[in-house]
Amino acid sequence: MNPQIKHQYIDDVKAISVKTYIKKRLEAFAELREDFSALSDYETMLMFSLSYPKEEVPFKGKGYGNVSRYSYGLDYHQVYQQAFKDLEATLDSQGIKAKGYADISPIDERFAAHLAGLGYLGKNQFLIHPTFGTYHFIGVMLIDTVYETEPYAYDTCGDCTKCIDACPPGALDHGFDKRKCTSYVTQAKEALDMCDLRPLKTKLFGCDICQKVCPKNQAITPVFHDVFTADDHAQLNLTDLLTMSNKAIQKAYKNYAFGFRGGLVLKRNAMALLMNQGVMDALPLMKQVYNNYKHVDWFEQTAKLILNAMEE
Repeated sequence: MNPQIKHQYIDDVKAISVKTYIKKRLEAFAELREDFSALSDYETMLMFSLSYPKEEVPFKGKGYGNVSRYSYGLDYHQVYQQAFKDLEATLDSQGIKAKGYADISPIDERFAAHLAGLGYLGKNQFLIHPTFGTYHFIGVMLIDTVYETEPYAYDTCGDCTKCIDACPPGALDHGFDKRKCTSYVTQAKEALDMCDLRPLKTKLFGCDICQKVCPKNQAITPVFHDVFTADDHAQLNLTDLLTMSNKAIQKAYKNYAFGFRGGLVLKRNAMALLMNQGVMDALPLMKQVYNNYKHVDWFEQTAKLILNAMEE
């Protein structure tokens, strides 16, 4: 009999055996030479889905930057951590060893969730759930006992190319080029060029374009969780952000998913948005920020490029 897996922040669960995951992983990615030792004490992977709404706050206009929808409200890592803590204690009382992970884990979570039948991997690289579409967070819990579920019927994107066609930098043109993905670019601590910067017009962190155009997201029915409700930090004043110290940014946004990369990444992105929005009044402040942080190589190279472009 399956142990009971129930929690307010677990909206769906599918399971796959550890042995099956390792077998399929070796068949698909033998060249990676992965280390599966962290899985040796466990029998089953429970693949969790935690949904969030797709509605976005209206863009306020020049001088502002919004964050990706998944970054609204409490950082989902913190939400999952509480769910894992509760479930681990419940399962431990039943004599079951359990360990939960979200993002930072010894497995490929999307691949495992796909194998478990929690959804299918779309052309936009998201796991597409039959009820939540792409608007959900994946979590995994390893347990040392057998747990069985029925997978959802396998779906596909068919001939649809809407996400491919809509991606401004063409990150999906030939499979998936992570380096071209705007979501990756807004999180990267590396020097950027104008091809990276020009798509950054209203989004300070992340990107939702491929989700917004996906037909699979048109009739989804997410479970409401008030922790993912938009607040004043779903959209930020860019010049205000540039005036804050990195320490102040970290303190202000530590409970948000967009805060984990640090203040300097957000400042770099804010400068790119101000450039693309043509906010010339911000140029003196941007120069000041450049002088304060030009000792950081990746920031110096990108900020200098932005300032030069604005002064041309």
